[in-house]
Amino acid sequence: MANVFPKQVKKEIVDNWIAEATWKVALLDNGFVYDHTTDDLYTDVTADELASGNGYTTGGATLAGRAGGYVDTYDYYLDATDDTSWASATFTNVRYVVVYETVANKIRFIFDLGANYSCTNSTFTIVWASGGLIKLTD
Repeated sequence: MANVFPKQVKKEIVDNWIAEATWKVALLDNGFVYDHTTDDLYTDVTADELASGNGYTTGGATLAGRAGGYVDTYDYYLDATDDTSWASATFTNVRYVVVYETVANKIRFIFDLGANYSCTNSTFTIVWASGGLIKLTD
């Protein structure tokens, strides 16, 4: 049986992606363990967010350049400016990236970087895929 993700639902997600006032990108450390039953708001994951200072501000960076649209008849994409950076950063054990909207503080995406990353007094950059952050498909 095929999974069906109704086209109108995909369009609603794209419309909300573009319409919401502010979306943020927060960084979590390697101690974070996702719990789908409780971790739906940004405030649910702040215990594992990087501490403010050393180039990082609590709440993360604003996600710029949001766009979205059709890939083809059935598929939609969500995109943003191709990178998000923190200058003069000193971070250790960054493992997860949380994208959330600030109106209701709802988490929309959690990305596992697949390894722990650190930097010392340099620019820490997340480079998003050139084809978009998310593709909604059947």
